[in-house]
Amino acid sequence: MRRWTYDVFLSFRGEDTRFGFTGHLYSALIQRGVNAFMDDEGLKRGEQISPAIFKAIEESRMAIVVFSKTYASSTWCLEELVKILSCKRTKELVVYPIFYNVDPSEVRHQRGSYGEQLAKHDIEKVQKWRLALHEAANLAGWHFKDGYEYEFISRIVEMVDLSKRNLIPVDKYLVGLESRLPKILFRLQLTDPTVIMVGICGVSGIGKTTLAQALYDSICQEFERSCFISDVRVNSVKYGLAHLQEKILSEIAGENTRVINEHKGISILIRKLQGKRVLLILDNVDKVEQLEYLARECNWFGLGSRIVITTRCKDVLAAHGVKNIYDVPILEYHEARELLCSKVFKGPTPDYCNSILKRAFDCSHGLPLVLKDIGSALSEKINGIGSDLSETSLDELDIALDRYEGVCDGEIQSILQVSYDSLNECDKRIFLDIACFFVGEPLSYVEEILSACGFYTEYSISRLSERSLLSIAPGGRLVMHDHMIDMARKIVQQESPLHPGGRSRLWFPQDVLQVLNENEGSNKIEVMMLVDIPQGNDVLELSGKAFKNMKSLRILIIKDDIYSGVPQHLPDSLRVLIWNGYPSGCLPLDFFKLPSDCLILDKFKNMADLTKIDFTDCEFLSELPDISGIPHLRIVYLDSCINLIKVHDSVGFLGNLEELTATGCASLKSIPSTFKLTSLRELSFGECSRLLRFPEILCEIENLKYLNLCQTSIEELPFSIGYLRGLESLNLMDCNRLDKLPSSIFSLPRLREIQADSCRRFDISVECEGHGQGQLRLNVSRSYVNRLYLSSCNLTTESLVKCLGGFAFVVYLDISYNNFTALPACIKECIHLKTLLVNNCKQLQDIVEIPPQLQVIDALNCTSLTYQSSNVLLSQAFHATGEKTVILPGSSIPGWFDHCSSERCITFWGRGSFPGICMCVSFGILENPPHHIEVGLCVVINGHKKILSQRCYNWTMETDHVWLFDLTAIIRNGDLIGTFVESEWNHVEISYYDCQMERNSCIQIGDGPTRMTIVKRHGIHVYREYSRMEDILFTNSTNVLENNRSTRLGSKILDSAKRQKTS
Repeated sequence: MRRWTYDVFLSFRGEDTRFGFTGHLYSALIQRGVNAFMDDEGLKRGEQISPAIFKAIEESRMAIVVFSKTYASSTWCLEELVKILSCKRTKELVVYPIFYNVDPSEVRHQRGSYGEQLAKHDIEKVQKWRLALHEAANLAGWHFKDGYEYEFISRIVEMVDLSKRNLIPVDKYLVGLESRLPKILFRLQLTDPTVIMVGICGVSGIGKTTLAQALYDSICQEFERSCFISDVRVNSVKYGLAHLQEKILSEIAGENTRVINEHKGISILIRKLQGKRVLLILDNVDKVEQLEYLARECNWFGLGSRIVITTRCKDVLAAHGVKNIYDVPILEYHEARELLCSKVFKGPTPDYCNSILKRAFDCSHGLPLVLKDIGSALSEKINGIGSDLSETSLDELDIALDRYEGVCDGEIQSILQVSYDSLNECDKRIFLDIACFFVGEPLSYVEEILSACGFYTEYSISRLSERSLLSIAPGGRLVMHDHMIDMARKIVQQESPLHPGGRSRLWFPQDVLQVLNENEGSNKIEVMMLVDIPQGNDVLELSGKAFKNMKSLRILIIKDDIYSGVPQHLPDSLRVLIWNGYPSGCLPLDFFKLPSDCLILDKFKNMADLTKIDFTDCEFLSELPDISGIPHLRIVYLDSCINLIKVHDSVGFLGNLEELTATGCASLKSIPSTFKLTSLRELSFGECSRLLRFPEILCEIENLKYLNLCQTSIEELPFSIGYLRGLESLNLMDCNRLDKLPSSIFSLPRLREIQADSCRRFDISVECEGHGQGQLRLNVSRSYVNRLYLSSCNLTTESLVKCLGGFAFVVYLDISYNNFTALPACIKECIHLKTLLVNNCKQLQDIVEIPPQLQVIDALNCTSLTYQSSNVLLSQAFHATGEKTVILPGSSIPGWFDHCSSERCITFWGRGSFPGICMCVSFGILENPPHHIEVGLCVVINGHKKILSQRCYNWTMETDHVWLFDLTAIIRNGDLIGTFVESEWNHVEISYYDCQMERNSCIQIGDGPTRMTIVKRHGIHVYREYSRMEDILFTNSTNVLENNRSTRLGSKILDSAKRQKTS
């Protein structure tokens, strides 16, 4: 599977659009979570295009080419375009052109300015550029000529975001899908508003997982959120059900919530999933307990949700009450033939091979897993025969099938072992290692471990994948079918059925404990792993001679701190040691990982080939010594070493070091004074509360994207931090001694986020090299920071003015819990700002103007806000339609609203297109403030109910508040708009529900005695420029504008509309 570094590569002419359209597009993409590449250096390096740009193009999934007025004047841009189109042909790069204030025909035919610009270039190169421009201009894209740029950019971002959805990769050759998928879709009844669980059942190897993956890909975009949990049987044992609950919360709720245990996870799942219309697929479930903790009840999920469960065990589905079950049939011959041909033959299938194909089908018993295995074996045999395949060579294929013949139906492992037997010895050893120990682990991790044993791991894994013995899942994790795992472990167990010490690999805890406790080890043992010790085992005294006879042991992994005592022997053959709580200070030279250990650190002098050190949670480590003698070191983990005081200066000069993390080292005071770490990708000193200074940077560091310095005592950052050219996010939260930032930070070309919450001395001061400290206006054209977190920073009105002047591209601004009394007028210059949080700014009184594109304004508990300022927020924010929401103190519905109600829900009738509508809700706090609520919307159109769970808002209120939002934008972004019939009168009903309660539990209207928060009133305002008032009729009205229509005419229309709905 192809893994991309970037979602989008932006090609553009810097002089035309860098600080305008393309800069705004880039900012919008990043804000949406799209990983976009934008060359910030332009042509400063000269007209010779940088190899790094070519590499970025090759590693991008999509390219957007912005054709502007002078695009063709740059040879850089033209060469870039040629490379992009080359990757379109060779690497499946998706390319979209944008014609920004230029006519597409001008680009296509090189007329006008494009023709003039090309005429000035070297004639030898112009022809290929002309072809490239013509090809690109013929692609589907966008043309911007006039209108609002932000709306144009929003459409582009929506398209990119939609195409960016991570689909589950399925086999390249899918057979039988067209007959099976419709039958599952029939059972799912996607138009049914209730929650439905469906089971997919069948024997192992029949294709349940592949079918579920294809189903996921075909319908996931129909839901608000979707999640595919692979191999529940294995992962629930390996990582625990709480981990799977966390994965569901991450993918469906969009939150990285820590689940302490699976019991508490249930309440979190219910709270976060209720109201959301989701698709959840649970693959390879084998116990009812798994479903109890992951999807116990339908009412855990929002209306219209679908839960799909694949399993071998129909009794599991029955016990869980799942009655809607699809039994996957074996492949028909014509389907199996298609699958075999895709594996065996690269071109047309010769007629004389039909007998071979029929025999292969009979051997497979119609199971896709076995067919793939047989197909791989036949393909290898044909590759050996070469291009001379003929009827006379069929005998060799028949011989290849002889080993499969006679295997009884159901003996799948015996069939699969034929493929294993055909492997060379190295591939066999790697296959057994992976099957017994490393299924589900990251590919890079496994390659690192097995390569340390001297294997050519990358080549062997590729071979195993080609033979269909394993595959690589999204994110690079190794996946293997259950039958393959069972077969591998059976092979190992047969090496010594009665005596575990005579086997090559030990993974079952009781077997490992028996071998170690009884000194039953032998030179047969190559790999030993001890994890998940059964509860009830006490700490055991390890025999000093436990490893003496294991002369072939190369990998030892013990992750449970169960042994005391010191091993007297560790075999010289050992190449990988991962042992939590290792009880000795003497190590082999080639150890791999050793956390939680007391160490003889001068041993480092003899470890020139060491690449990784992991001292995580090591309580005995007080100093990391001179490690200059380890030039190949790539990774150093020092996290949670609570007694670590000093890191030696030599660490700062390791040219190959990629990761250095020391998070949570509460005693750490001294780190290298200078860094020359050209390969650095990850750096963290977060929560090192005694750390006072950050090193000087001596060279450009291009690959470091995230720098974590939160909760440190650092007083200033060096000007040389500007060398961190690739930095995207800087975390300075709770740096209470930090009071200024060097100006070089604001010139970092890729810095998009600064988190500085609770930096109480923070004054947005800058320090210029050679000029000392001073309050300077920043070069806003160089700062692309678009997310800024400055809550609880003691910001005054004056310091806020200086802050806003430095961040022209800010999109998200959190300045909550601060002391300013006025929102300065200069905030209107932040033309990209979409989200503004000023919650709990108790002294805030005045707001004069707001930026034009602002969509979200949270002013919770701003109790000093004047009446005039509240009106400014409400009227300016909603002068036109758009996806907007405002929350601020108050209790009255604004007078410009057309219709108000105190009923449980508010309703109206409408025809034509869905009207442009703004809603206002007045919340009342009855007792015991502050009170936390989670509010969601429920909309019913013509009886079709929609829980808009993506609009679930979390607030803590100390007093009454009003909430305004644009209903039309929310409806249009959902899938409910199709139920509004333009040619008829439509009935619309809006109510609100508490996300913390049952999904059908409405927030009470009126003075209810049992609720602390109520909805007092709600209202509707109609945008006249987008709607005709004669197409809207309000019901249960207490305040209808006089010019709406007469009561008589309204009753007439209402009666007519009702007759249409009942007929």
